[in-house]
Order: sequence, then structure tokens, then C-alpha cells
Amino acid sequence: MLLTGTSGAYDRATPHKAQRRRPPNRRVRAIIGRFPDCPMRFALFALPFTAALVACSGSTPTPTAAPTPAAPPVAAPVETAPLAATIAGPAIDRIRARGSLLVGIDTGEPEGAGTPPMYFPDAAGKPDGFDYHVAKWVATTIGVPDVTVVHGKYSELPAMLVDKQQFDVLVSGYTPTEKEGITWSEGYLDYGLCLVVPADSTVKTTADLWGKSIGIFDDDAAAEAVEKMVKGYTDLVRMEDGYWEALDAGKFSAFIYDYPYANAELQEWYADNPKKKGAFKIAQYNLTDDHYTVGVRGSEPELLSAVNEAIKRFEASDDYGTSVRTYLSGGSKVSAPTNTGRVYIVVAGDTLSKIAGRELGDASKWRDIWATNKDRFPNPNLIEVGDEVVIPG
Repeated sequence: MLLTGTSGAYDRATPHKAQRRRPPNRRVRAIIGRFPDCPMRFALFALPFTAALVACSGSTPTPTAAPTPAAPPVAAPVETAPLAATIAGPAIDRIRARGSLLVGIDTGEPEGAGTPPMYFPDAAGKPDGFDYHVAKWVATTIGVPDVTVVHGKYSELPAMLVDKQQFDVLVSGYTPTEKEGITWSEGYLDYGLCLVVPADSTVKTTADLWGKSIGIFDDDAAAEAVEKMVKGYTDLVRMEDGYWEALDAGKFSAFIYDYPYANAELQEWYADNPKKKGAFKIAQYNLTDDHYTVGVRGSEPELLSAVNEAIKRFEASDDYGTSVRTYLSGGSKVSAPTNTGRVYIVVAGDTLSKIAGRELGDASKWRDIWATNKDRFPNPNLIEVGDEVVIPG
């Protein structure tokens, strides 16, 4: 569940008109998503307010090996089959007749190797990852038991959805962008670019990059974002692979990348280079405000409605916070600046809502706390015992 007030969800950012940066093609281990070689950042569950907690038709999809939460809320599942039956239309009928939701996902190169943490094979070789988990929620909301993954290269998936109609929905880490024939859902995961630097670097924020070179994934949208947010850098190095080696060798002073992929790739890189473990740190989170969405053919509005309903249920459930922790935990801790005001140390059972209620007298002011600390945490669900949370004045 999200760290919410009574609204049931935190405010969404304005969609960034660009696709996400596709991670480099690489074979990944089945362990990715759990990262046993790094300390998992066991985050805290949200305090349930007035929003109903909804499970899907008797069995909520469960991510693999979720960490034990510090203070899990208790919520009775709600039967949703009657609600699922009210969703109707030609696209819904087609999916129900088939008994499976066809989902377009870039599963990596070679096919099935994975693009963690959004998609990867688990220890048994079965599909896993945050995007796959979202697809399971969509299928359950529609009322079908299975999800069938259709592989495609990231750049080819939109045409496979619209022109070739090879699957029903596109769930592969896309941000809203103008693609003819595609309508985008509500966001299912907010994310931002993060700043990765060597562990001994004095760089703390993008303001410290004046006079320094920067590396990015080779993508026009990433270059545009860096040009807007970073002043006075000397060079912008665009790379499709080998950037962790380049950062380690000092080819540039920092690397800016999507947090979900940066975090997963770093853990894999450490596994491949155990002597380099801990060589880097994430100095700053959420440099941009974006969110991943589901693509649906524009001619199938009833399917879009079903997808949005599934996302709404997912975000209102305990499973959402569990999924964020399962797939996105492991990022570096960022200490509170020494010149800040009051700093609160997170204790067991805390959530941003609880902290806001206790420290600011209003639980709904958790958003103010998040706004003050979002450059230090990747997601509102990823705080843990001992973290330093700056309380706004």
C-alpha cells in the first residue's frame, strides 16, 4: 500500500514526454530482484487510512521472496469477482474467451534473459519482476487466470501492439509518449533519474557537477534532462554498455540513470566483480519525476478502463508496498545534510503518514515530508528503521 493520506495515493507528476532508457542487453541471474549479496533495505508498510484494501478474486498475485516488513498492516481481503464481471466490451470478451492476457514485454537479449527489476526469470525459470506483477493484477481484474508474455525489442513493441496486434497490453517500463494508436494508462510506478558516483566522491548533488564530466545511457531524453538540470558540466558521455566500468576507471565523474535499472544493474555488476563491491553510491534520487504506464490500443477503451482499475486496486493493496520493496530495495542511503533543521530517526512501525501525524500534527502532511526528502529516498515506501528523515519547518 502507498504511504497515503485519505486520498489513497500520492500526487502524480506531470508525464515526461519521452520513453524510458532501455537497459543494456545482458544475461541476468535468476536471483536478481532479491539481491542476496547486498543488504536489503527493509522498508515500512503504510498506515491504512480510509481507502479500502482490495484483493483480486480470491488470490492476490504475490511477488517472489518479499522481505519481512517492520510493521505490516492487517487488512481483510475483499471479494472482487462481482466487480470484475461488470467490466465488459469486445477486448474483454476476447481475453476472457482465450483465458489468458497477452502482454508485450522486452524480456531481454537473448530472449528471456531479463531486464531486471521490471522483468526477469525467477530461480525456477518462471516470469517475475515488477512489470510482470502488474500484468498479473490486470489479468486478475479482468477475470482470467493466466498471463502470457510476448517478447519484443523495446523499440519494436509499440508497433507489435498497434500494427501487428500481437498482444493485448504493453507493460515494459514505458513512460507516456505520443505514439499513434496507443493510449496510456495511469502510472503504476513513479520513478526518477538518480545520480551514481564513486563511493569516495565528494559529489553530493547535481550542483556539485560544475566543471565535471557526466555519463548517461545513450538516449536523447536523458541528454535533454541532464542539460536542463545540470549546469556547467564539461562533457556528456553517452554509452549503451560498459558504463559502470567507465565510471570506475574515472572516464567521467558521475552517471545519471533511471533508479530501478541503476539499482538492479549495480547489484549484478557487483556480483560479476566481487572485489569492486561497494565501489559506487547513489548520491541523489528523483532528479526527475516520471512514471511507468501500460499501453493499450486506442480503439479499446474498455480495456484501458480495466487496466486503470487494476492499477487502482494494486496501489490500494498491501501488495503494492511489498512489491516496491521486493523489486526496488537495495539503494544507497543518503545522509541528511548537516545544515538542515530537525531530523527524525525512523523507528519500528513508522511510516511517513505516522511520522507526519506525530511530528506535524496532520498525517496527510506526509507529502510535505516526502517533498523535503525525495532526493534522499527512491520511493515513499523505501524507508527503514534508522533512516534520517528531515522534518520540514
